[in-house]
Amino acid sequence: MKNLLKLIPFLVIAIALKACTAETNDAEMIETNLEFNLTTLAFDNNCANDLPKARLINNGTIAFQLQVISEDGVPEITIPNIGPGVTTSWNNFNSGDMLFSVTNSEPMVSDEKVNIQMDTCMAYEIVINSNNQITSFIPISF
Repeated sequence: MKNLLKLIPFLVIAIALKACTAETNDAEMIETNLEFNLTTLAFDNNCANDLPKARLINNGTIAFQLQVISEDGVPEITIPNIGPGVTTSWNNFNSGDMLFSVTNSEPMVSDEKVNIQMDTCMAYEIVINSNNQITSFIPISF
């Protein structure tokens, strides 16, 4: 009986520990989703000097505009009014040093600009989080 009384608290603690699960944070979920999207993109395309491409995923609370501008200052892509919850389609543009400009009309939300050298068989998926900030800054090769 004495050993049974010692066993009961042990079992309660063991059951409580077994029931605990680790919660994933937003960064891990974004990384997992990005890895899934990158894997899907890599398997869907057999690249043969394809033009680079970009798209924007707006998980924010306001509308954004995406512009991809060449080093000569020529807009290669302009997509206005990308609302919350919208994912644009992949858009092709010429290779080279590109400025990715994500702007909005809200005075309290910063515009963001990212300069990336884009070559053939590359893609840049721009993800905006719920705080209206870009969370992805690395292009991928496919």
